[in-house]
Amino acid sequence: MYSYNQFVLNNGLRVIHLEDKTRTTIVLNTLYNVGARDESSDRTGFAHLFEHLMFSGSENVTVFDKEVEEAAGQNNAFTNNEITNYYLVMPNENVETAFWLESDRMLALNINEKSLSVQQGVVVEEFKQRCFNAPFGLLWHHIRSIVYKNSPYRWPTIGLNFHHVEEAKIEDVRSFYDLFYCPQNALISVVGNITLEETKSLADKWFGGIVKTALPNKNNYIEEPDQTERRFLETEDLSPNAAVFLVWRGPVFKDPKSLHLEMFSEVLGGSDVSPLQMELVKQQQLFNSSECFYLRGLGEGLFVLYGILNPNISHADGEKALYQIIQQVTNGGDDVLSDYEGVKNRHVTNLLFEATQPMQLAQKLCYYANAGAIDQINQEPSIIEGLTLADVMATAMATLKENNVSVIYYHPKK
Repeated sequence: MYSYNQFVLNNGLRVIHLEDKTRTTIVLNTLYNVGARDESSDRTGFAHLFEHLMFSGSENVTVFDKEVEEAAGQNNAFTNNEITNYYLVMPNENVETAFWLESDRMLALNINEKSLSVQQGVVVEEFKQRCFNAPFGLLWHHIRSIVYKNSPYRWPTIGLNFHHVEEAKIEDVRSFYDLFYCPQNALISVVGNITLEETKSLADKWFGGIVKTALPNKNNYIEEPDQTERRFLETEDLSPNAAVFLVWRGPVFKDPKSLHLEMFSEVLGGSDVSPLQMELVKQQQLFNSSECFYLRGLGEGLFVLYGILNPNISHADGEKALYQIIQQVTNGGDDVLSDYEGVKNRHVTNLLFEATQPMQLAQKLCYYANAGAIDQINQEPSIIEGLTLADVMATAMATLKENNVSVIYYHPKK
């Protein structure tokens, strides 16, 4: 389905190229193999801070967004526990501007007291607004603290608290940049109306001169022991309604079973006529709303199932109902089979749609390559079509048990 090329510069930068002659714009996507899991427990939030700092200008680019705008482009970024991703979309004639901008901030980001202070203020305020002033704002703090006791996945991307970013010293920030924002810890993908030869020439011209440094140690993550007991946390929140959250650890991205759990989440709660909605929201009226999803990751995934309780429904009854609906679906008959076939069709349709979206495709190429699974991109439709309902249900039953779940009860704050 995708005809892509890969090559590596002498400094270790991996490049993925996909030519599409029908496009009038080119996407340059840059993925750095660094996220919250690479932070130390006393300096969390740095990966997210850098998502902001990378727009503060560099040695030859005073105002990054101004240069992008003048080239009729657009850009943005995101980070999570495992990666930080930046993308630029430019008209074909301005593709070299994209290479210049992205390479300059990899080579010589403008890290000084002023830029750091400005972005510290922005990130600290974002933390306060998202975590203290929004319903379920500390949800991922609670989830990660109860699920993980040892590994660096035990804090969310935004950080354990805002003080770590607020008190960050410029030497700590520069050390983080020097360690992780280097060519051999990054991948770029180039998607659009550009040849392989042009891509190689531009990549070598703008990125090839960046000096290769010591590769960060990516094998020092503390592994989390298997969870063999139910864990429980009770807390208050700004939400006007009580809620129950159930969380299970699952397989890594490359494991086919991670796709099983993603499919199961769609069967269980992926539409307005799914069992969660029809049974627990509309018929039994236990929940005001109920959803589930499987968060696939380079490390372990997380299966999250939750319900926002209606008044006078106890947390215990809500938790019991969620277990029962899992059992009902895993033991289901023809109705579940029919739902599953619909889910498979939607997944394949979504994959075909992704193939028409250059920005999504550029990000996907980088992510899959970084995960060591780039070959799966072309295999996914056939893999999904070949998945049986029995495969999916067997993985769900083996994973979603009552003796390895992490449970959070939310109460409205009084």
